[in-house]
Amino acid sequence: MKVAVTRRLAAAPEDVWPWLVEPERHVQTLPGSIREAQILDNGDIACLVSAMGANERMVVRVVETDPPRRLVEERVDGTRRGTTVFEVEPDGAGSRVTLTSDIDLPRLLSAVAKGPVERGLSQQLENLDRLSSAG
Repeated sequence: MKVAVTRRLAAAPEDVWPWLVEPERHVQTLPGSIREAQILDNGDIACLVSAMGANERMVVRVVETDPPRRLVEERVDGTRRGTTVFEVEPDGAGSRVTLTSDIDLPRLLSAVAKGPVERGLSQQLENLDRLSSAG
């Protein structure tokens, strides 16, 4: 299942980038459906994802960066395949950020999960906008 959301942010790409690449900042942008976020010694982020009444632990790792334009995270816990891509483009004095999540889910579950995943991604971009424009 692939879901993408885009939002215009007030902050310029160079001000958005630290909130994506620095684990201590990145965990502050996570939506409410992701809890108990911990930064592991190697920089990976471990957390608990809650969706549709189910909880699942996961670990994600940054696997690709192209500052300040693109960051790719992969799920590395072995439970299911998942990739999240942040693409940051200049947009006037601010940025346009597209967040794309590609999660390996069974087809029937994908149909039900798409809405909650989209809301979570939108919430993360709202948090990113608020935090990056505040400094």
